[in-house]
Amino acid sequence: MPELPEVETVKNVLKDKLIGKKFSSPFIYYDKLLKTDIDFFKKDIAEKKVIDITRRGKFLIIHLSSEMKMVFHLRMEGKIYVVSKDNYSLSHLSLFIPFSDDDEALAFYDVRKFGVLYYLKEEDDSIFSSLGKEPFEVEGKDIYPFYKKSNKMIKELLLDQSIMSGIGNIYADEILFKSGISPFKKGSSLTLDEIERIVSNSVEILSLAIKNKGSSVRTYRASEEVKGSFQSFLQVYSRENKLCNKCKQFVIKKRKLSGRGTSYCPKCQRSNYTLCITGKIASGKSEVLSFLKQLNFATLSLDDEIKKMYQDEMFLSLLKRRFNNIFVGDSLDKEKIFSLLFEDKAFKRKYLSLLYSELKKRINDFIIFNDGVKKAVEVPLVFDAKMDKMFDFLVGIETSNQKRNLLNRDKSIKKLSFNDLNSYDENRDKLDYIIKNDSSLSQLYEESKKMVSLFDEKYNSHLENT
Repeated sequence: MPELPEVETVKNVLKDKLIGKKFSSPFIYYDKLLKTDIDFFKKDIAEKKVIDITRRGKFLIIHLSSEMKMVFHLRMEGKIYVVSKDNYSLSHLSLFIPFSDDDEALAFYDVRKFGVLYYLKEEDDSIFSSLGKEPFEVEGKDIYPFYKKSNKMIKELLLDQSIMSGIGNIYADEILFKSGISPFKKGSSLTLDEIERIVSNSVEILSLAIKNKGSSVRTYRASEEVKGSFQSFLQVYSRENKLCNKCKQFVIKKRKLSGRGTSYCPKCQRSNYTLCITGKIASGKSEVLSFLKQLNFATLSLDDEIKKMYQDEMFLSLLKRRFNNIFVGDSLDKEKIFSLLFEDKAFKRKYLSLLYSELKKRINDFIIFNDGVKKAVEVPLVFDAKMDKMFDFLVGIETSNQKRNLLNRDKSIKKLSFNDLNSYDENRDKLDYIIKNDSSLSQLYEESKKMVSLFDEKYNSHLENT
């Protein structure tokens, strides 16, 4: 952010205010803004006249007299305003260039300081050498070979400016939603028809966004007076955990992909649904997870993941730095952890925060990796870990035979004290389905199949129309 529509809007706003203006000597408040020779810029920019303003991808280009140009990349928070010489803010100001012929100036503001400026000769297009064409300039068949040979996910490919330029995080999510394609689908698995849909919808969405002066999310404004309105058209971006406007059955989910938030509808974009299997200790969660695996679900057990983490040298090293008191020499003392979780509130808060953070990453990666198939994750303390929003459906497993089940597993009944950490009862009303496990394994299997049929029907209903 800003992306193509926002930069196009900035270009149009500045054209009305800048063309014909002549610059005086600049004031540079953040030297790293300039990616070309700063001393040359300071000396050469004075008396240069603005001839035109254009855009390439997300780059804004101010063409000047004497065959020179300024090329801005606004990055995350960059803003270019025309301001009064006598009334402007110094907060986050990186560059200030007064006009020599009136009482205004060009000001570049940047909270994050990621924006950059190149001062170049007009014929120097070297910074654009790896920039792909814009969606307005290509057809599906033009980019099909690039996508087809890649095992990257389509969301990542849409953000690759060398293939097709101008699309950023907001519009990539919106384009893929309108195209009915999961952001996690690999480029190599896309058909030509799907890629043509992506290009066509890119043009449609970007055009509508330009018409609405971009999306004013976070702090973006094209100028101090102009605010975008495309945010009112957003279907998935910034709508995490809200009901999908299209299918009205699933809520919008947000995952982390290559460090970026990625929003999508699991149903409309055919990513398939994810179940959370939860409940108190020894209720039968692992048995249900096993049955779901037999029913062709991809499965993940957080109990198993914790065991893996306790054998991972990097994670153990992190634990030792944070909680040296739970180690005896180089060995992790699990009994000490068990005791401290009940006896030391500060330890419990810090330890579980670290543990849950790592587990959330693993759930996120598991869901992305298994895109397109049904998924189930066993999460005993889902509400306490604040993970419930990560899933499409929450399934509780309940039994009146916890003690018997623990003894059958050769586990001490003191493990029942783990229920004291579990807020399952307080959150029971949030569950989408409850399986009673007080009978035989065969009956538990039949109950699991019944549950799957119910969720399959919800996912598959009217799917052809999404």
